[in-house]
Amino acid sequence: MKDFAPANQILLQRRQQDGDAIGALHRVQHICYFANHFMAQAAESALRAAGFDTVLLNHTIKSQVLAMHFVKLTNSNLNHACDDVALVVEHYGGDYAGWDSPIVTASPVLA
Repeated sequence: MKDFAPANQILLQRRQQDGDAIGALHRVQHICYFANHFMAQAAESALRAAGFDTVLLNHTIKSQVLAMHFVKLTNSNLNHACDDVALVVEHYGGDYAGWDSPIVTASPVLA
């Protein structure tokens, strides 16, 4: 199993430098690719059973599954989620391409 901690730490540092309020709740999207629709469909079902919201996209050459959830961006939270998604993707012969999330900025304080 791949160690996601170093990459996640770098991403968190960059996001924080870009003004992301990483302690806020974020909608995180994990991107997964599969060589055929049947494996993608099976992985999507497993990811849904694990508590992720999913979208299955079928393309001519590859199928893609987006696994989404809401989480605070901490190393621990991200590492666990990446491990969970990667385990399912690996089991179904796919490729885990990582995660993304919109930047969340701190709300201004109203006086």
